[in-house]
Parts: sequence; structure tokens; C-alpha cells
Amino acid sequence: MQKCTATAQFQRSWRDLHQLWPIPTSRGRSDPRGLSVIAGNVVTVTQNQDIDRLLRRQHGAVSRGQLRERGVNANSIDTWVRRSRLRRILPAVYSMGPPSLATRAHAAHLWQPKGVVSHLAAAHLWKMAVDEPAVVHLTVPLGMVRTSPTPWLRLFRRDTPRTRRSTVGGLPVTDVPRTVFDCLALLDDAACAALLDHATATLTSERALRMRYLEDLGLRGSPRIAAQLVSLVPGAASAPERLLAQGLYSAGLTNFLVNEPVHGYIADFLDPALRLILEVDGYRTHGTWLAFQDDRARQNVLVAHGYTVLRYTAHDVQTRLESILDEVTDLVARISQQSS
Repeated sequence: MQKCTATAQFQRSWRDLHQLWPIPTSRGRSDPRGLSVIAGNVVTVTQNQDIDRLLRRQHGAVSRGQLRERGVNANSIDTWVRRSRLRRILPAVYSMGPPSLATRAHAAHLWQPKGVVSHLAAAHLWKMAVDEPAVVHLTVPLGMVRTSPTPWLRLFRRDTPRTRRSTVGGLPVTDVPRTVFDCLALLDDAACAALLDHATATLTSERALRMRYLEDLGLRGSPRIAAQLVSLVPGAASAPERLLAQGLYSAGLTNFLVNEPVHGYIADFLDPALRLILEVDGYRTHGTWLAFQDDRARQNVLVAHGYTVLRYTAHDVQTRLESILDEVTDLVARISQQSS
């Protein structure tokens, strides 16, 4: 609904601009129909449609230079700004209607063409698991502008080679691994876990992130990135599973595989050497009668093949994780002792 409203406002603003202030060219006087009278002959002028397409492509953002290149004279631009048909949101950069995040991101790039959208703004454009930020993050090359002219734009100074860039919606943005790493420095642990889980499920892989981390080792924020990558749980199907996986890793129980096939079923956590399986049952997927029957049939098959199965509810994991880890640690020690 918000997107539709913004689109309607943009369309009304552009329609009003066409009707009230027809665009004059620098070569002739304007005509109310959007035509230009040149040497007494009426010829069609296409810059209205050109600007219309430009504004749509840039989500309502446009620079003074772009308007001048399309034949709009300086007096007309100043008139539109004075009459609030265009909003100045950055030096020599304007917005048609209320600016959205995409509008501001395009405006930031028009203001600093060598900059690249980064951090949370890039994550939102990549459709990662982050809320729409109130601030646009733009990374500019070292030695360029040092201060932002507006509170909604935050600048970072770092050289971004082409191999670390991509394009989303016509905007230059940091690529997925760099965007993930930039965000890890700004988010809390829970948001970092959600971001990593979403990114590795839809946009990249755990291996790609770890390789990029090694390539970029030494950049600012590397210790924070390393700490978050340790807790990365590829394949975890739910938040309780991620929580338990992180707890197992922290407790030194590093042999468990996540969502591993075994005898026709998928074990939430499997230690193949010890033939030990941990299951996390959420009410949403395990609270029906059919799920109840399937869980018992699966457990019987696994036990019959010599596996030990421990079952915990999602509520258990979220409320008494430490005691669960103690139970698993004790059981691992007993099985290991019996096997030796």
C-alpha cells in the first residue's frame, strides 16, 4: 500500500508539473501543449517523455545536470523548486514528490557518482532480512568528500574495487559478501544471525562468505565479522535450531551436522561417529496428530538402527539452553567412554 501511494504521488506531481509549467527548451519558447515553437514551426519536443522515463528509472530523483542536458533551462528549474514542484534533497539534486529510500539512494549516487550504496541501504536493496533503514549509507573513495550535507545520508570512506561491486535496480551497490560484512558491524547479535541465515539461504553460501573474509582480512571490523561467522549455522530451519547449534559450538560440541539425512529422515542434529541425534520440535510443525505419529515412527526406525535420540521442544531450547547443553555434554562423554 505504501508503494502504491508513493507511486500515485509521483504520478500526480509529474502530471501537475506538465500542466502548470510546460518545459521550455533553451532554443525556443514554450507552448502549453508541451511543444516548442521554433522559427514559426511547431515541432514535437521529446524531453518531457525523456525526463518522465528518467524520473521513473531513478525513483523520482533527478540532478540539475540531467535536466539541463534535456533542454530545461535554469530559470525553469529554479521556478519548480520555488513552487515546491521539485524538492532539493542534496546539492543540485532534486526529488519529485516525497522521497523514498530508493529515491534517496539514487540521489546520493547522483551527488557522488563515484560512490556505491552500502551497509544497511544495500542490504535492503538486496532484500536481505533487514528493516528499511532511515539513513542511506554511501561508501565513497578515499580522499573524496568527508561530510554529509544531510542527516539522512551517512558517508563511509573506503576504496571499493569493481570486483566488490554489483548493481541492483540500476544502482551501484556493494556485492553480497561485502554488504553482509558491512552490516555485521552495525547490527546486534540477533539481527546478525537473521541476516546471515537469510543471506546464506538465498544469495550466497557459507563457503563464499568465509573465503571473502580471508581475502579481506585486516579491513576495519574484521574481529566482529569473525565472531559472527563462528555462529553461522548453514541449513538451520528455525531460530531455535540456530540457537541450539550456536550453543553446541560454544560448548565445544563441534561434531554435530545440521539437518543431515539418515535412514530416509532428516535429523536436526547428527553426530555420526557417536550415532547421536538431537531433535528440536516446534509446536507449529509438530503439534498435529499426524506429526505426532510421524515423530514416533521416525524415532522407532532410528533407535532400531542403533541411534540415540534426544528430543527437545523449541520452548526448552529458548528457556533452558544451558541445562540442555549440560545433558548433551554428559551423554557425549558417556558414549565416548563406552566406545573407547
